[in-house]
Amino acid sequence: MKDKNKVTYIRLAPKQYKLVLHGSEYDVRVIGTGHREGDLKPLFLEIDGRLEEVMIEIKEYEEVVEELIVPTAGVAFQTEKRPKAINDGDVTTPIPGKIVSILVKKGDHVKVGQPVLIVEAMKMENEIHSPKDGVVKEIFVSEGDNVMPDEALILIE
Repeated sequence: MKDKNKVTYIRLAPKQYKLVLHGSEYDVRVIGTGHREGDLKPLFLEIDGRLEEVMIEIKEYEEVVEELIVPTAGVAFQTEKRPKAINDGDVTTPIPGKIVSILVKKGDHVKVGQPVLIVEAMKMENEIHSPKDGVVKEIFVSEGDNVMPDEALILIE
């Protein structure tokens, strides 16, 4: 009976795994992570072609998952590190994607809800809006960059 709860995985590629759970086999690919919610952080996975969100404890994330973060499928990954989104003026994307257009420049005054970026995700273009009124202090991305949900893309103060 102990083996019934056993999870086995085989690493097929740097971010791709074959997982065996309760006797069933799954193809798993790590897509990215979301924003921290208390002690939990969402992990976005593609399991047998379906996108799934799994909540993990931060402790596990720090020890295990950090090495598994990957960009959206079929796009070259930028290895540069952007700051984590922790400030109320950090502009972020809700899902992994690619920067199509930057609608503001450093020093611009913006209003809450004003579009500041266009991000392509899952073959759709999404407007990313300012979280508050303020001035654009930093832009951490360029057009064509791949971005993840936990990254600060623009800082508004």
